[in-house]
Amino acid sequence: MAFAYVEIGSSVPNPSMAGMDGVERSLLDPQGVTVFLFFDPQQDHSREVLREMCDLQKEVTDAGTHWVGVISDRFPSEAVATALTESGVSLEIVIDSGDRLYGELGVRLYPTIGIADSGGTLRAYLPYAKVNYMSALEAHLQHLSGQIDDAALDRALHPTSIDVGSHEAEVCRLLKFARMLWDREKRDKALAKAQEAVEAAPDLADSHALVGFFQVEMGNCEDGRASLNRALHIEPYHAEARAALGKCDS
Repeated sequence: MAFAYVEIGSSVPNPSMAGMDGVERSLLDPQGVTVFLFFDPQQDHSREVLREMCDLQKEVTDAGTHWVGVISDRFPSEAVATALTESGVSLEIVIDSGDRLYGELGVRLYPTIGIADSGGTLRAYLPYAKVNYMSALEAHLQHLSGQIDDAALDRALHPTSIDVGSHEAEVCRLLKFARMLWDREKRDKALAKAQEAVEAAPDLADSHALVGFFQVEMGNCEDGRASLNRALHIEPYHAEARAALGKCDS
């Protein structure tokens, strides 16, 4: 996949753009890899990605990575500042006046991430995805830095599908039933149903996350942390697992 008008392996436009401080700067860094994010500071998905990107930045070891946020001049500067502050992410903001770059690349939606190498070549295009979005970005960065090879990148981008086969509906039913029991304050039964879902689909992050959440809420942080870590091993940016683990560690 690629931007509508710029293919993977071709040159990314590198205009001079004003920052929020009024200073002109180039989109791309000729000294290293540039991650550029088109986002809408008032959109839920964009704010979620900013928070997850903040977490990823703490894990990326390549100090040469340049992080850029591209915003339309239609967006209020106050909304941009608030989104950045609340997420904690570190981005150099450039203002896309008249959505010129957005149109030149052919961006289709917010949020969207592009990755360019030091030569200005587009190496990856990442339209928003609900699942494993930051994991895909991390894999591309590891590939560009030589930490993983082509085969490892392909495995990271195309993980083996969870084969729950004909009992997929049953797993979903168990999770839904477990939540219903929890809402009715039947905690032991809710936990038991969630554990059934884990047994039925041990490679499903949602199952482990729900078990871990229940365990933490019931005061069993030791087992809860183990379940949540299993969920995060399967899906590193699983929102429910991260939130529950935060409660356990607080």
